Amino acid sequence: MIDMKLIGKEITDLRKAHNMTQMELADKLSISFQAVSNWERGNTMPDISKLPELAEIFHISVDELLKGKASLVTAVLDDTVDTYIEEGKVTEQEIADTLPILKPEQAKKILEKVDVSKFHDISSFLPFMDSDALAEIAMEYVEQGNSVDELLPFLDEEDVAGLVIKALERGDSIDEYLPFMDEDDVNELAIKALERGNSTDEYLPFMDEDDVNELAIKALERGDSIDEYLPFMDEDDVNELAIKALERGDSIDEYLPFMDEDDVTQLALKILRSKKKK
Repeated sequence: MIDMKLIGKEITDLRKAHNMTQMELADKLSISFQAVSNWERGNTMPDISKLPELAEIFHISVDELLKGKASLVTAVLDDTVDTYIEEGKVTEQEIADTLPILKPEQAKKILEKVDVSKFHDISSFLPFMDSDALAEIAMEYVEQGNSVDELLPFLDEEDVAGLVIKALERGDSIDEYLPFMDEDDVNELAIKALERGNSTDEYLPFMDEDDVNELAIKALERGDSIDEYLPFMDEDDVNELAIKALERGDSIDEYLPFMDEDDVTQLALKILRSKKKK
């Protein structure tokens, strides 16, 4: 396991042994002294491309720099990672520790060689995984009836839409998917729900105001209540619906909490004038 605190201390000791300041070491590596400071405090690890440079500056091997506890890193640098993985030497924890310091292509190469879905905890691998591989794992989860909530932030909207279709086919809830879907896809689901006579309230927080307004109009045409739509509508649209309701002689009480004060005042004056004429 890579111990950032231990490696940070090693870098500190080596720097001091070579009578160098953090700034001098940073200059040799063409990085900021803040980066060196973060390494030495164990907050971050050097990028993998900097490890050979560090080792050369201190006249040691990369393995010595990493205290012999980063075999996977050494395998990546020696281009022997395929053999290292095929021999079954790599562990889940070692991969998780190493990924943050790898280049994207290096991380992708490693993750293509292992079955991440069988790991005990894949959360630490998600930011480094290929989107297609993630989508495949997510689909397996859905088919097995498992939650995919930890995968969703790393999936493309198109892949999320595909998962929603599968979840709906299974009769599962799709609440966890909605924050990660394209607004147009959410709107389409809401329209279908309305047409089936089902509630649309779960979709509304993730829809565009214009789409919510159109949905509310459809609901009114069906004779349905639009109470659930009003909190997610633009004030001007709510005002317009209130005016039409008033013209029909319907109550506008449900609209008032979601209207602009000036619009409410105008409606109130209109009602008063109408009563005076009578």
